[in-house]
Amino acid sequence: MSKKLLTFGFVALLALGSVSCAKLQARDQLIKGQQAFKNAKYESAVDHFKQAMELDPNLTMAELYLGTAYSQQFIPGAQSPENQKMAQLAVQTFENILTREPSNVSAIAGLAFMYQNTFQFQKAHEFYLKQAQLDTQNPVPFYAVASVNWIMVSNKAEPPPLEEQIKLVDEGITYADKALALNQDYDEAMSYKNLLLREKARLAETEDQKALLTKQADDWFTKALDTRKKNQEKKVKAAQGITVESPK
Repeated sequence: MSKKLLTFGFVALLALGSVSCAKLQARDQLIKGQQAFKNAKYESAVDHFKQAMELDPNLTMAELYLGTAYSQQFIPGAQSPENQKMAQLAVQTFENILTREPSNVSAIAGLAFMYQNTFQFQKAHEFYLKQAQLDTQNPVPFYAVASVNWIMVSNKAEPPPLEEQIKLVDEGITYADKALALNQDYDEAMSYKNLLLREKARLAETEDQKALLTKQADDWFTKALDTRKKNQEKKVKAAQGITVESPK
């Protein structure tokens, strides 16, 4: 074997070793970032996630955590430049992931969350729909569509056109039902079904329809309260180490 071939092979091994070392260092930075994130030390977490991405640009998990760390530092409604910058960084980070991985559910959920908390409800609606289409066994995005639809419909300052209100209400009720089909004890979904039924009653053409829809809303309101109470009791018992057995 020639000296040139030996030299080439040695350099290739060095390069491979360097890449492997960088990936290990990236994983180490990711773990440190996750620890800081869990302890709500978001600035430190951001630094670790950035270092992880520099060491391994393909480490999507670090980029997802980075976007989430930015979003955790954002305060909805606060108008300071620093706060607005956090929102922009979070959105940009999630968008960067989606340019490479258009179906990344976590990035889609992160964007939907940021759009909702920056009061861009139409965009939030769009991304919650995408999340629901991809994460079909998760009740949360279905509930989120229902809640955002109600927010848009109940906007008295800038109400959508009448036809759009009707569409949003019907879609919201459908998605609340889908959330409840996946989790029958989802009291938040019940609450928004109640609210959407009240909007549907407001839009009803006859008094009979309005009365029927209002009665349905009242029933869901009561059911949401009862279910929330039961869920709280389960949480208390779980915290006390008490196992609740299902009746046989």
